[in-house]
Amino acid sequence: MRATMLCRMVDTRSTLSFEVLCGWGARMRGLLGPRSRGRYVALLRCSSIHTFGMRYPIDVALVERTGKVLVSLRQVAPGRIVCASGAWVALERPSDADPWPQEGSWVSLANICGVTQSRTEECCV
Repeated sequence: MRATMLCRMVDTRSTLSFEVLCGWGARMRGLLGPRSRGRYVALLRCSSIHTFGMRYPIDVALVERTGKVLVSLRQVAPGRIVCASGAWVALERPSDADPWPQEGSWVSLANICGVTQSRTEECCV
């Protein structure tokens, strides 16, 4: 069963749904492969991401546990590293013009479904 995280952007009131990637292999693969518009992924306990091996640019937001967006970058090219000290979750999607969390804004992260909170913490180490 897949875990899902909902991200509500406080300033725009938009809600995005992210697949929570658990396990080392899934986290390393992330968005690798063919571009899949509408695929949004979240990596818990994650303060940095890389785009090595990517074939297309992605949008990235690194968020504190409190919901403050520390870093928000759009169209991150392949072969890059993005990090933010204090980030707890990395949000990623193939680059798109749709709404995206902005640096310094606040998001509400909730409704991790499909696995219990303790199981999510355990599998997403």
